[in-house]
Amino acid sequence: MGIVRQVGLVILGISFFTFIALFGHVPKLRSTPIGRINRFMWSIFPRWLSSIDRRFTGGYIGPFVSRVGNYLMNEKHPVVMAFYLTLDFCPHCRYTARALRAYPYDHVNFRPGVICRTCHLRKPARSKHCSTCKHCIAKHDHHCVVWINNCVGQLNIRHFIFFLVATDILLTYGVYLAFDILRNVFMLRAVIPSNAPISSLPWSIYMHLLGIIIVEEIYIGAVFLLASLTGILSYAFTIYHLYLIWAGTTTNETIKWSDWQDDIRNGDILIAEPDENPPCAEDNEYDEDELCRRWPKRTTQLFYRRDPGNVTELPPGFLWRRIESLSEMDNVYDLGWSKNFEDVFWPQEL
Repeated sequence: MGIVRQVGLVILGISFFTFIALFGHVPKLRSTPIGRINRFMWSIFPRWLSSIDRRFTGGYIGPFVSRVGNYLMNEKHPVVMAFYLTLDFCPHCRYTARALRAYPYDHVNFRPGVICRTCHLRKPARSKHCSTCKHCIAKHDHHCVVWINNCVGQLNIRHFIFFLVATDILLTYGVYLAFDILRNVFMLRAVIPSNAPISSLPWSIYMHLLGIIIVEEIYIGAVFLLASLTGILSYAFTIYHLYLIWAGTTTNETIKWSDWQDDIRNGDILIAEPDENPPCAEDNEYDEDELCRRWPKRTTQLFYRRDPGNVTELPPGFLWRRIESLSEMDNVYDLGWSKNFEDVFWPQEL
């Protein structure tokens, strides 16, 4: 097996497992082998390591590794910022009153009247408290450790997308330049007739000789391989986040929807459509302030989650039926792809 093929398999293997680690929790993949491998990587395997640590070292290594990992992944430190010197955005909810008016509560994933147990503030719709940033983040998407060591939310999601696109362009150009240099070296050193076109070489021989050149030109070869590997991950992140914008959701909301999907699969979610008007202002959840927000999309759907441990009678006055698919549930934040992109790249100021 040629050197390039071996290196290529290593790159694909690392990229594949990185993809599983980062995206295995996505609802579409949750019930697939990728989702099961993700749970093994993040849940089962760490428990095995912890058990081995307790048995052979009395539990000494685990806490130490945990502290180091917590510092690198959850604390502010200069390690990542030494590599990425910009894009340290802080989108926490400084202006809670304005954030409360940015999005309506959908009464599915976000309900009014919820108080953050840490900030002691009323939580706006689509927000989430980040234990790392120690703030409630407006339209929380995720906490990005790898690149910006900060949360991605309403005020900086567009900058994060621009950053990903710029990274894609930079890595693509780096792969092109490194490959062009390696190709020129290959043409100079390859033992082939000078009048024979390089395209006449069999693919296996071409890749084998290119692998030798990568090893000999170790610095350019390292740049080529590193840019290729990180380029795959960067493009995957970009495509995934563009999909989230198109779907009118966020990474945080996708996880919430996946929980609904599991309950729907178990037959625990019932739906009823009101016959006449949406819930009135006297309803405990649908107060007049919530219903009067200037958001173009509303829903009159009512849901009931059956809890095996607390069986209660269904609310009267409706014809209830079991939901068969997540597509039956309205996402009030999905206004269509054009409005979704407008909301991300021209967000309301807080």
